[in-house]
Amino acid sequence: MLAAARALADGDLDALGPLLAASHASLRDDFDVSTPELDALVTALEVAGALGARLTGAGFGGCVVALARRTDAARVADDAARAYRRATGREATIFHVRAADGAGPP
Repeated sequence: MLAAARALADGDLDALGPLLAASHASLRDDFDVSTPELDALVTALEVAGALGARLTGAGFGGCVVALARRTDAARVADDAARAYRRATGREATIFHVRAADGAGPP
């Protein structure tokens, strides 16, 4: 977790991506809180060129966060959505977001 915080603080996407992937693997393998659909989406995102992806939230649901360079984000999302649809027969809902500073004192 500290390595991810450092990578975020440094803007080091190349370091953060593999940490997301490792975190997903741990959630899947060590805690058994993933699903085949989440795993398929994480795989589709990684194959499409995401730097990393992992389930988010409480698990057992359908949310994944993925990291991509701004210039690649739309293509990665489109390619992953198509691959996910082929693999599962389900539609992925994509939300393009950008990291921002969190809440703080006024």
